[in-house]
Amino acid sequence: SLFRLVFSIILLIQTYYFLAHNFIEQNIIKPLILFPFIKGLNIDNPITIGYIMLIANIGMLYNKFARISTLIFFICFTYFWLLDKGYFNNHYYFISLICFLIFLTEKNASFTHNNHIPKISLLSLQVMVVIVYFVAGVNKLNPFWLFDLQPMKHILEYKSNLTQNPVFENQFIIILACYCGLFFDLFIGFILFWKKTRLFGFIIALIFHLGNYYLFYDVGEIGVFPFIMISTLILFINPEILNKIFKLTRKPKIQSHNTIFINAFIIFFLIIQLLIPFRHALFKGHVDYTGVGQRFSWRMKIMYKEVDFKYFIINPQNNEKYAVNVEKMLTPKQYNNLKYFPDLIVPLAKKIKLEAAEKFNIQNAKVICEYKMGFMGQKQKLLFSPELDLSKIQTSTLTNQWLWPLKKSTNLDR
Repeated sequence: SLFRLVFSIILLIQTYYFLAHNFIEQNIIKPLILFPFIKGLNIDNPITIGYIMLIANIGMLYNKFARISTLIFFICFTYFWLLDKGYFNNHYYFISLICFLIFLTEKNASFTHNNHIPKISLLSLQVMVVIVYFVAGVNKLNPFWLFDLQPMKHILEYKSNLTQNPVFENQFIIILACYCGLFFDLFIGFILFWKKTRLFGFIIALIFHLGNYYLFYDVGEIGVFPFIMISTLILFINPEILNKIFKLTRKPKIQSHNTIFINAFIIFFLIIQLLIPFRHALFKGHVDYTGVGQRFSWRMKIMYKEVDFKYFIINPQNNEKYAVNVEKMLTPKQYNNLKYFPDLIVPLAKKIKLEAAEKFNIQNAKVICEYKMGFMGQKQKLLFSPELDLSKIQTSTLTNQWLWPLKKSTNLDR
């Protein structure tokens, strides 16, 4: 309950940002095109859903309404990020998962009664947090991170230019940031679980997340994620200590129980969460290069791409070629994500074909793109054939077989 309270306050800040900065209007209502995870999700008035989400978020702060409010917030919030892949990020996904688990496990929320939940209910939230850390660490066990020091090198060089502080470009600092990040993610979960090292884990977690916030708040999208992860430390505090703080030890113990189905579902849910991040192993190609299996996988801040692309339409009647300014068709978030996720390339091409027919009377236009990508600091290369008619691609975006394979780089490619 204490975790849910702190977690909800942080979410309230984010929800207020959504509404105060017209996030819904700018990113859901106004865009010419959306890239939904699930088709048919659009509704007539998403702003209303935004205010329902705000009310539910406030309701999460009150024990009496916490559970139903958490469910409503979970549905509304998840709905928003499912509407468009262009502004999906890992911390939105994490928020949805945690809200779902809180709804599933928190019962009789109160700070005045000596309520006890089954151990598996608390363990489910703890394990979910550890999965995020550990999988993020496993994802860093690749040659780009370990040997090329990418994308950390690029991030720190960019931070150096922003701050005019050359210390960020120091080779020792870059190596330290890479390997400290790796070891933190791999081991922090185990450190938090073991009582003897838990206090040390709290200290290094605070340092790590506050450092992350400083590093990324003006470099990349990080939002409230560091503070959400700091709030999860509450889950690892010894419950007996909290009982003493809230003076509940002398009150009669009220023990709640889960059904066998709920316990089985929790175990199943956590196993799925451990397996999903590695689904990219089922497909050919490097996951960060092709984008297949990149989302929902805790692959956070581990890819760096320098991309230049130009879309063109070709009129089949006279073979005339016209350049398309796609930057005007997309929000800044969508445009930036087009550089990172190839599965957005084809839907945009199909939209361009429709626009060409409706606004310029160019029927059955061929849509091509000269898309050059420099992956992890390598020399820019074509990602796919510049003669390929993207609007005719029917292959599932789960495979992206139309992409040319990533080739090993040489020193000449850097």
